[in-house]
Amino acid sequence: MRKNLDQFMNKPGTKIVILTLTNHCNLSCTYCYEHNKEVQKMSWETAKHIVDMEMNADDGSQFVCLYYFGGEPFLQFDLIKKVHQYMQSRKWKKGWFGFSTTNGTLVHGEVQQWLRDNASSMEVYLSLDGDRDMHNQNRSNSYDKMDIDFFRKEYPFAKMTVTETTLPKLAHGIISLHEGGFEVSANLGYGIPWTDNAPEILSGQLQLLMEYYLANPEIKPATIMNLAIMDMTPGSRQPKRFCGVGPYMKSYDVDGQAYPCHAFAPLCLGKELAEEAKKLDFSCPLTLDKLDEKCRECPVVGVCPTCYGINFGAYKNVYHINDDHCRMMKVQFLANAKFKYEQYVRGRLQLTPEEELKLLRNISAVQQLAQ
Repeated sequence: MRKNLDQFMNKPGTKIVILTLTNHCNLSCTYCYEHNKEVQKMSWETAKHIVDMEMNADDGSQFVCLYYFGGEPFLQFDLIKKVHQYMQSRKWKKGWFGFSTTNGTLVHGEVQQWLRDNASSMEVYLSLDGDRDMHNQNRSNSYDKMDIDFFRKEYPFAKMTVTETTLPKLAHGIISLHEGGFEVSANLGYGIPWTDNAPEILSGQLQLLMEYYLANPEIKPATIMNLAIMDMTPGSRQPKRFCGVGPYMKSYDVDGQAYPCHAFAPLCLGKELAEEAKKLDFSCPLTLDKLDEKCRECPVVGVCPTCYGINFGAYKNVYHINDDHCRMMKVQFLANAKFKYEQYVRGRLQLTPEEELKLLRNISAVQQLAQ
């Protein structure tokens, strides 16, 4: 399970600083939103300048989560080592922690030993899309290029993306990862099309997952069945943003240029749109008039998973939600509400009386999505 990162992420005073070490990747995954991959990489001088600037910035942050990003970040393993050693060699006024997500194909030998040696200040998570067939369908036939046992032992956290192709095996894929010893972060692919019958298939798969988790309460549910029902504020006139993008998140491209997050960088949007993205202001409160009309009265607004960068790239509107994605998320929230209720009636949720009332109110609000 995640060892350290959850202690810091999303806590007040924590800033996420993303270093795009390379725009290159050695795979070509079907759902990848990085449409402008080039053989470009960040220099040590650029990385050092960013680290010095962020760690010494008087911006209200007290802790920095340093995200080694790509492309495939371990194509720049030497730079990861150099940056990390530099971070360790200095006494900073702020705390810090390093992390990365990888396709796993380059994490062998020396890389594995380095990760073991730096486990107190570094975590790495594996993109793993279910069983061998599911993964290979999505991720360039790369399953057998990964050392699954290493991640199972050292970093048993799988990041799974569901596509049209793998949707009919969603429950099987997640269950197989759990039974292989992994905690699972699973999400529907962003910005990809879904057929008319996809919501029905998704509903059936989530029902199977619910039954599995109810029969195995010791297993932490995958994120796809652990949406933030308790954090909903139905009827609020000033919803919160789902994404954490804002003053406490900054993404640096290979050339050192800063963007709101990696999904707004040229790697994803192209240079022209990325320049427009620099003008976006996420420091001001979100108001209903900025949202799609379909979102303004939606009870799950503010906790509904979306990617602002992908939205901006498709519609030049951060808050415009793809209609296909909206259909799928309604199914997901309805399944999550049903699951939470089943956990509640079985006495598996430790709630105060006030929390019980909030949960039941929010479950009732989610049921409006079925109308």
